[in-house]
Amino acid sequence: MPSSRRPRTLAEAYVAAYKLLAIQARTESGLREALLRRGYSAEHVAEVMGEMVRLGYIDDVAAASRWAEHAACERRYGVRGIAVKLSNRGIDPLLAAQAAQAAYESEGIDEYEVARDLAAGRVSSDELSDVELRERAVRRVARFLEHRGFRADTISRVVKDLTH
Repeated sequence: MPSSRRPRTLAEAYVAAYKLLAIQARTESGLREALLRRGYSAEHVAEVMGEMVRLGYIDDVAAASRWAEHAACERRYGVRGIAVKLSNRGIDPLLAAQAAQAAYESEGIDEYEVARDLAAGRVSSDELSDVELRERAVRRVARFLEHRGFRADTISRVVKDLTH
């Protein structure tokens, strides 16, 4: 049997997991998927994952909290936007939403203020002084804020501020 086709051992799965974790922190689902993609059996992957969690090398709650706090400090995304980013990294959506909200609260950040500051940087006073330009600018800013994961009521307040 060629070496590329030989069955992979449990020991090799552990080595691969440690190497992957040495490169970057991973979520439980992220590490599981990486090991399965590398051809390790589901049984070996399950055993390795259990040990990585038991040892504390994988902690989705701590990772979600860390990543959410970092994103909140950047002040570039709304709570929903941070939650989506965390979910895209393999964090459970409910955990991601909780971590994003907790990060905003622990940092003492107001989502409206973040959205207002981002909007102010994306529209010029010339655009706001011309009725036609203002309407386009406001739509553009609203789409931008929605894309960044700000709540509809927050976007509405920012738009109202821009038009008055």
